[in-house]
Amino acid sequence: MKGLAVLAIGAILIWFGLSRHDGGPDSTVHAGDPADGQRTSWKEEDRRADRTVLEPRQDRGGAASRDGANGGSVGAGPTAEELQAQRAAEEHAAAAREMLAPADPLQLGDHDAATYPAEPTIQESPSRPSRPPEINLAGAGGPSPERAANILLEAWIAEDPSDLEVYLTQGEGLDMSDVQRQLVTSFWQAVAGKPDAGRRGLDEIRGAEGITTAQESLLSAALDVPGNRAVPRSASAGRLEPLSYAMRMILLEDEAQHLLRKREYGRSAVSWSDLIQYEIAAPWASHRQALLVWGNELDKAQLNHRFNVNGSWPSIEEKIQPGGSLIRLRKRVLKRRNDLVLCTGLIAQVNGVTGYVQKGQVMRIPTDRVNVIVDLDARILLYRHGDEVVKVWDIGIGKPGHETPLGVYLVGHKIEKPAHTTKGLPYGDPDNPLGSRWMGLRRPGQNRDTSYGIHGTSFPDGVGGAVSQGCVRMRNED
Repeated sequence: MKGLAVLAIGAILIWFGLSRHDGGPDSTVHAGDPADGQRTSWKEEDRRADRTVLEPRQDRGGAASRDGANGGSVGAGPTAEELQAQRAAEEHAAAAREMLAPADPLQLGDHDAATYPAEPTIQESPSRPSRPPEINLAGAGGPSPERAANILLEAWIAEDPSDLEVYLTQGEGLDMSDVQRQLVTSFWQAVAGKPDAGRRGLDEIRGAEGITTAQESLLSAALDVPGNRAVPRSASAGRLEPLSYAMRMILLEDEAQHLLRKREYGRSAVSWSDLIQYEIAAPWASHRQALLVWGNELDKAQLNHRFNVNGSWPSIEEKIQPGGSLIRLRKRVLKRRNDLVLCTGLIAQVNGVTGYVQKGQVMRIPTDRVNVIVDLDARILLYRHGDEVVKVWDIGIGKPGHETPLGVYLVGHKIEKPAHTTKGLPYGDPDNPLGSRWMGLRRPGQNRDTSYGIHGTSFPDGVGGAVSQGCVRMRNED
């Protein structure tokens, strides 16, 4: 089992992200990729309580929609089958969150402590959460707080506030209190480049009944200098209601972009990581296209942070010995630190090694334990070091009747150029769907792999869909 500890990715969590509007793991949201550019802003507020005037925003590559591709209306009442599916999804998500983020301090892999006696502890950073907070969906009448949050966040992602304006002036938002409408308007003005208007709004709602401390703090943070905002946590034991949740996500995205432009890659990477993990844990359907776009932005930060020898990430240093190699270095490190999850490819990647290593060459060894989250709702794979997302990959999952099984797994056998033994198809056969690599999935404490794995594919067009017999498909190059 010690050999398995060396080979295993610390924990692979496969979960079905909590989705209150999505029809299930087989629906996909398609949208255009937003490109870089300046955000347009709202016009000066019309002071009448029943009127909000907004400028159309510049289209930077297509508006992303949460609702249109899913089919049906978000406001429609659920059927009995949908309620049953929702309850099942919530139960799965609750169990998955417990496995993903137990009580502080975060114990990654404590489910298999008997297998790995030297299991590491990842302490929660005081500057950011190691997991998204719980969400309080209780509302005091009026429009759905989740719906208001979803509309606000969608407007930000799509870079088009027109639906938000309709919501506030003609739709359910008319039932919001005046101070709640002022909060949403002022927050948008603050993040869209009109801080003076946002500041006047903050003065009007400060201390008003119906405005939470978290909402007031988030609006105040939005008025700070972009790239230098202290995005606050909730004051009540880390709990955020939906509108505060969406406001925090918007600030994280805006901060991540500004920090990336300022070349503060470590802080930018942390903000992208938090944003991505907040989205997959949100009470609304995962915005798959936004997650992939954010993953591309994360790449730019991580190439200069976790995948850069000069990045500010936890590590130990080791020298290459005479006649040494990365293989020998890895074995020497793991002999002393069997809590690490480490391969020679990772050592080479973070140290920028492209050829032979030299005697006396110093290598940085990452000490944050590698782990993976597979989110079936969004159909993405999050590769993490500790609690920080380092890479986001697009995946295919099990088709109806062959759903990918939920749970926590370890990587078992790893095979290059795999044959499909069940179908008797050798590697390279055009009908062999396994692609160029296979990583078997093993239940903690078991001595053999399940029949499921993470593998490449001969049919890359299927990645992003529900297409497999239950395995997790990735593109061969990923």
